[in-house]
Amino acid sequence: MNREFLLNIILLVLINLLIKPLFIFGIDLGVQNQLGEQYGLYFALLNLTYLSQIINDFGIQNFNNRHISQHPYLLPKYFPNLLAIKGVLALFYVSVTLLIAWFWLGYEAAVIPLLLVLLFNQVLAQLILFLRTNISGLGHYRTDSLLSSLDKLLMLVTCGAIIWFHVVPLSLMSFALAQTLALACSVLVVLLVMRKLAAFDFHPSWVVKWREGRAAIYSIFKQSLPYALTILLMFAYSRMDGVLLERIAGAAHADVYASGYRLLDACNMFGYLFATLLLPMFARMLKRKDNLEPLINLSFNLIWAGSITLSAAVFFARKELLTWMMPLRISEYRFEVLGLLIWAFVPVSVIYIFSTLLTAGQRLMKMNRFFVLGIGLDLILNLILIPKWQATGSALAAISTQVFISGAIVWLAFREFKLTFYPARLAAVIGFALFVIFGDYVLFGQSGISIGIKLVGAMFFGAIGLLIFRLINIRNLRKALSY
Repeated sequence: MNREFLLNIILLVLINLLIKPLFIFGIDLGVQNQLGEQYGLYFALLNLTYLSQIINDFGIQNFNNRHISQHPYLLPKYFPNLLAIKGVLALFYVSVTLLIAWFWLGYEAAVIPLLLVLLFNQVLAQLILFLRTNISGLGHYRTDSLLSSLDKLLMLVTCGAIIWFHVVPLSLMSFALAQTLALACSVLVVLLVMRKLAAFDFHPSWVVKWREGRAAIYSIFKQSLPYALTILLMFAYSRMDGVLLERIAGAAHADVYASGYRLLDACNMFGYLFATLLLPMFARMLKRKDNLEPLINLSFNLIWAGSITLSAAVFFARKELLTWMMPLRISEYRFEVLGLLIWAFVPVSVIYIFSTLLTAGQRLMKMNRFFVLGIGLDLILNLILIPKWQATGSALAAISTQVFISGAIVWLAFREFKLTFYPARLAAVIGFALFVIFGDYVLFGQSGISIGIKLVGAMFFGAIGLLIFRLINIRNLRKALSY
């Protein structure tokens, strides 16, 4: 399983490095630079669509991924019912989010059409992820990896036509609708791929009769409830910052936070790739009662090294990066927010590994208790810090919450799965972080060296640190890849 993980994570990273950064920095950043403070409203509305994501998905994605991985023969039974449930949940999701925006958060009628399009985009995005869980659940990990960036690839075409070729005037609405077109095409492609790979015939015209299917639907809802609660809580403590900041301090401060969050989001892409690949693997290994520790250690070492290396590089190069990203809108305020916010990537990466393990092992309710505490902590910190320090306060709240959650999740995983704690490994992990941070501090303090060379040097420090602190063994790596 280590070999399969290594091959697929390399494939995933390469694909996403080629495509997603182009969308984040070529498309999304271009929209923010051209629309200015208007982007703060878009960022807040987008985060609002994430907060009510529990209704849209209701844990079906993780439930399906785990169960199909362990019981592939159940795909013909689950798929039609789950597809019907997804349709009902989508309508409910849109309705509830609109009510929250209108009556609770006080958004004006003028922003509702944009919110509707963003909500529909979320429905399409979740449908793509659901269809992909069937592909990865059947063991077609590499096919799923190839499909992982399809939506962003198509968005480069549809959104690029607006930003670069001015097919239609750029606005928040035209940007959102261009994404809708790309997502709809992605749904069609993934559906066709699944139809080819699935071991049964299915038709889009399936209709689940309530009298015949209600027992199965009720059972699925009951089993997916813990997964749904997990999704709600994770989105709540990680996405409420942008909404609270826009409502309390205004769209201008949300725009500043969004500029830092963009780089954090780009880094988080790697953590999410690990989670989507590890969930079916962990689930299958748990069913077979395989030893989990080799895969846990390998995935953690890789993501820890990657998160420390990337966070340190972005921190020390934050002024140059923001000057490149938005040369006409730089400020010390933006530098400060990014410098704090990027360090949230490290605990978030740790959460991706161990929350995926706990999800595969169905320890969801125990994990959710810590997520509830995290929501409370994040809300209190934001309410205290935003009035004083605006976006800087939100960044402090974000990193504090993520550190608390990561520590709690690691402790829970070690307790539940009886994982072995080695003080030497902890020393190596801490030593690697200190080595990379000190190396970057010295490197980026040198004058006369271009920022490009400094960033390459930062990646070099990360690679050398992997070997020095034996977070990865070259001999074992070669053995795994050649197996």
